Amino acid sequence: MYVSLYRKYRPQTFSDMVGQSAAVGVLRESLREGRLGHAYLFSGPRGCGKTSAARLVAKSLNCLHPKDICEPCGECENCIGIAAGEHLDVIEIDGASNRGIDNIRDLKSQVNLKPLSSKYKVYIIDEVHMLTEAAFNALLKTLEEPPANVVFLLATTEPHKVPVTIRSRCQHIPFHRISVADMVKRLEYVCGCEQIACEPEALWELARQADGALRDALSLAEQAIALGRGSLTLESVRDLTGGSNRTDLEKWVTDLRADPAQAALDLQVMLSHGISIERLTESLFSVFRDLWMFSEWGARAAEALEASAAEREFLEKESKEWKSDSLRAACMLCNSLLPRTRYGMRLEVFSGLLMLQLTSIIQGRGAAYVQPVQNVRQTEAPAAPHAAAVPRAVPAQPAVREVRTAAAVPQPSPAVEPAAQYSQPVRQADLPPFPADLFAPAGAAQKYDASGLCAALGDGPLSRLIAALEDDQIAIAAALLSCDLVKTENGWDVVSAERSPAEVFLAAPAARELLGAAIEKVWGLRDASRPEQTSVPPVQTAVPTAAPKPARSAQPQETQAQTPVAMGGGTDRVLKLIGAEILYVDDHKIEEEQDGMQ
Repeated sequence: MYVSLYRKYRPQTFSDMVGQSAAVGVLRESLREGRLGHAYLFSGPRGCGKTSAARLVAKSLNCLHPKDICEPCGECENCIGIAAGEHLDVIEIDGASNRGIDNIRDLKSQVNLKPLSSKYKVYIIDEVHMLTEAAFNALLKTLEEPPANVVFLLATTEPHKVPVTIRSRCQHIPFHRISVADMVKRLEYVCGCEQIACEPEALWELARQADGALRDALSLAEQAIALGRGSLTLESVRDLTGGSNRTDLEKWVTDLRADPAQAALDLQVMLSHGISIERLTESLFSVFRDLWMFSEWGARAAEALEASAAEREFLEKESKEWKSDSLRAACMLCNSLLPRTRYGMRLEVFSGLLMLQLTSIIQGRGAAYVQPVQNVRQTEAPAAPHAAAVPRAVPAQPAVREVRTAAAVPQPSPAVEPAAQYSQPVRQADLPPFPADLFAPAGAAQKYDASGLCAALGDGPLSRLIAALEDDQIAIAAALLSCDLVKTENGWDVVSAERSPAEVFLAAPAARELLGAAIEKVWGLRDASRPEQTSVPPVQTAVPTAAPKPARSAQPQETQAQTPVAMGGGTDRVLKLIGAEILYVDDHKIEEEQDGMQ
């Protein structure tokens, strides 16, 4: 019967273990000195050799003819039985399927029995973190004080899920992901033993696709050999991975700089082969990261990169054609796209965003931004066809607390109504940058600076309106950045393209009253549709928040209980809802702002 490569070439001695020198060294020295503990916890990523190391420990303890004290011979009856998984004194338990307390009770009832044909009885519990809490509790005492001839070897990929009470009773030995270079050597060794012709670049690509798991690398190699009809070629690896191999991506990056039209065509071909856009984004990030590191530090960086000779040649040649800032921006672009690819994205949207922003970065127009810049939109009020909306500033998504954009609105002519002059869209190129010291650095106490914000916006209706607001009315100022003000027959109104949280927030009586006072102060416009009232009526539509404090007035308690204000929950919650990232507020100011709004 045919045996898979990863099973056939499972390490049979400690010297066969790949990329785990520290873990193997601890186990070999413990066996050599006769100081092996009664319980061990092996943790690490998949396919790195945890279960193989546990079997080797069992072999070393029960081998009839050990080599060099700690190395099993691999030829005696016990070694052959353990390797085949048929030895009665080496019990392997799958923690995922035998996770209940009844399974642990069976283990406890048998643990005191003497070994049948060996010196030690060894329990190997794989994926031990899958045991239930009751099963862990039942295992505690036995794990702490087992019989003298019993050894527990626990293996897990998620050690943080193992209770501390279990970890403290074991010697924890971490296993690490296997490097690409070590996997290439092992794959080359396996191909030599199987007399399979292989291309060096195909081995490097398989090792990179395995992501630190040697078992995955051997499984992929087996499939690529089948596609290559008995040989391991880069073409068969390309067919297996769907066109996301390093060689194709390097060629695509070169075409992206020299021939963007061809790069766009090749991108559609790669996507049509069924490659995962998440995998493609991760691979592109690796290519741009390597180019950036090589452009910054040259040959010294190449030593830290897991790259073949051909890949280093590409990095040395291509890095000279890119600016360091452009490569950094390309890396940040891939980083911003990666979370969106994991939650689903249409291929047309992904390819469009990728090509649009990468070409902008190459042309020097997009080295500073990572996410698409939001355009300034204008909305006309349906009740007033001749009224023009006051343009607003829509901030782009900031990168690392960097505020980059704001609308610069031209100063109106004194002879014309102020609310009817600004209907032309504002171009992104005309927007002035924010001053670097407008807000405090990250981590420091930040304060809303109305004067600084107005200076950055320029002399215009929006800046004068924000200046008319009080310094503690940051929520209204932030909401104005996501809505439009229009002049209507009744005075003025707040509109947006769709009913956004910002529009709902400004529609609240308390917020509308404060905004109306500022508009009347700047332009002399009054809200005729809302006559003056001694109390605020209930809000019909509001952002669902916690109940606010009652208004301070001489109104009876029964009436106050029926007048909620749509400002509860804190200004920070309002900012998150409306997406105004350029403004921040400290938690200790929330109560003060709510009191001021009431």
